[in-house]
Amino acid sequence: MKRKHPSPALDLPISLALHQQLISASVASGFEKEDWEIGALAIRDWMARNNPDSFLLPSICGFQWKRLFLPNGTILRTVFNGKNHHCQVEGDQILYTGKTTSPNGFVRAVGGMRRSAWKVVWVLFPNSETWKLAADLRSGRQLGGGHR
Repeated sequence: MKRKHPSPALDLPISLALHQQLISASVASGFEKEDWEIGALAIRDWMARNNPDSFLLPSICGFQWKRLFLPNGTILRTVFNGKNHHCQVEGDQILYTGKTTSPNGFVRAVGGMRRSAWKVVWVLFPNSETWKLAADLRSGRQLGGGHR
């Protein structure tokens, strides 16, 4: 795929072992992201966990799923045939295998059959460590941290 970094200004060295693991994970994901994109995501995640005050601005981008707002960076997960499948909110869209989709489209793409996304999708909000079932978020039973 090889997208060019928008601003290649510096190198960030990593161990050979970590680089090999990164390459293996990239192959397994179908090269969805370049190594610099993965690194940037990992660094942002680390910064959010270790200095949450640096991310005080609310997310203005995200996907509106009925009455549930999924901010930019939210990860969705569903399980089909014992395997986890993930997609992510990027900007105002949900992307699965590089294509724009909806929660229902994601579930159909994974399972090939009609299932209620509310009942089979788990949500991980940015800066959260807890997966929440979409149906519980929809009903307000597990809302917390301002995600309404």
